[in-house]
Amino acid sequence: MTPRTRAVVAVGVFATLVGGVSAYSLLTDEITETVLSTDPASEYQSPPLTTDDGGVYAFMATQPDTTDVPVTYDPCETIRVVVNEDRAPDDADDVLDDALEQVTDLTGLAFDVVGTTDEDPLSDEIRDGDDWRPVQITWTDVDTVPELEGDVAGLGGSTWIEEDGHRRFVTGDVVLDAEDLEVLGSQITTMVLLHELGHLVGLAHVDSTDELMHPSSGGPEWGPGDLVGLEALGQGRCA
Repeated sequence: MTPRTRAVVAVGVFATLVGGVSAYSLLTDEITETVLSTDPASEYQSPPLTTDDGGVYAFMATQPDTTDVPVTYDPCETIRVVVNEDRAPDDADDVLDDALEQVTDLTGLAFDVVGTTDEDPLSDEIRDGDDWRPVQITWTDVDTVPELEGDVAGLGGSTWIEEDGHRRFVTGDVVLDAEDLEVLGSQITTMVLLHELGHLVGLAHVDSTDELMHPSSGGPEWGPGDLVGLEALGQGRCA
């Protein structure tokens, strides 16, 4: 398996084969204070898309031969989640439940926190026995995840498989710098978690500071483009 390639404030992509099926992973590093220029986009990312009311959104990945049809999780399958609570704050469960509820309300995607784990984040493995590896939410520190060095407060992204010309997300990671977020406070913690969940389900960075998906100065709530993008990532919700 080809290892992930990642750089601070960049998009990392790896490719491998899983039973003859192409698999790709996108991971985006985050910051909370330093304003940087637009992050390099992967070849799979959509261009910025606009809404009628001036909102801006972009997708982390698009379907083959398209520029605006996003890769999504299957809206008819529940996304299993495990949490590494090694460095989690006391209110971590409530914060995560509220954030997942927001994403569910806006996308129609269903999440099920099935338990905890002591596994390190960012595994290259995407299978868990006969199933896909659950999405992992990890509260950790820079000693465990060096990519959290400096102003990086979180990481987020998902892995897709491509089969018969169609791509879909099957697992992913959200990694949170518990030490930095404790200093930054509860409001920033919630913003970072929502932003990373945005990446997890398929939203990319945009330049507009009106959107939560701005890499450093967005929020504190979803913007008009975020909302349209999240709705699209639900694929019309499960029929």
